[in-house]
Amino acid sequence: MTQLILLTGFLGTGKTTLMERLLHYYKDSPVGVIVNEFGEINIDARLLENDGIIMRELSNGSIFCSCIKENFIKALIDMSSQNFEYLFIEASGLADPGNMQQILQTITPYTVHPYHYSGSICVLDGESFLELNNILPAVGNQLTQAGVVLVNKEDLIIPAVKAEIQAEVRNANIQAPVYFASYCNIDINTLVMNLQPSKSAGQDSTNTPENRPQTYIIKVLPSVTMKELQSFLEFVAPYTYRIKGFVTVGDSNYSVSCVRSHMMIMPWSSDIPASEIVLISAVGIGLTGAIADGINMNAPKSIKI
Repeated sequence: MTQLILLTGFLGTGKTTLMERLLHYYKDSPVGVIVNEFGEINIDARLLENDGIIMRELSNGSIFCSCIKENFIKALIDMSSQNFEYLFIEASGLADPGNMQQILQTITPYTVHPYHYSGSICVLDGESFLELNNILPAVGNQLTQAGVVLVNKEDLIIPAVKAEIQAEVRNANIQAPVYFASYCNIDINTLVMNLQPSKSAGQDSTNTPENRPQTYIIKVLPSVTMKELQSFLEFVAPYTYRIKGFVTVGDSNYSVSCVRSHMMIMPWSSDIPASEIVLISAVGIGLTGAIADGINMNAPKSIKI
């Protein structure tokens, strides 16, 4: 049977970093990957590109929402013919996996090699979890449905906050083992061996086409300067949940990643398909106007929406 492991966690918690560690640990095993991106461009799939790994990209919505759930079901059925030892699924940061068990029951008669659902690893952002947990239902449901909880960014929190997070996690999920780490640096064998399916009852996902945040794609011209790019990102970041993408500045390529006030623009050695950045809006906040103002104030000739 193929061991199926789901990775959940809000935007920017470190799911892709953990996926990289999983793929490195199981590099000698036959594994498959499904990467779900909320926006139209699947940035995380580009970050995970690896020769020899069969990967499917599902973009423009949550795999647990009716908008692309049918595509997720088809991908699971198709991937079952590969006879993987492990199939890893990185869900969108806004995913609510309440209906995961229902989806697996639906596909069972149609799979070539059956799946064994090992459970979900929920990655939490230690710095922002206490704030977001009471705002977004999907964050709470990711935690409730988790088989293992990994609280990331331990280096950014003080012991008192760590204790408060531990209490909140235990209040929501009394059974799942809880680990703290920085940069998802944890013994993978320990993490996977302690993983188990959630004993919480399945439920309808809160992901619906009606409640999805807006996403925007910003095209960046090579004429942009690093100062213009940084100034624009700093201006719009408070209006977003997440910013990520790839850009060309002059003759060099860079990866862009912003979570709240934390911004990283790192050299990228590989080719990039396009110089584009994806912005995911915070619910109820006017990101469209902020983008327009940010462009006009910082880089009117080099950034386009």
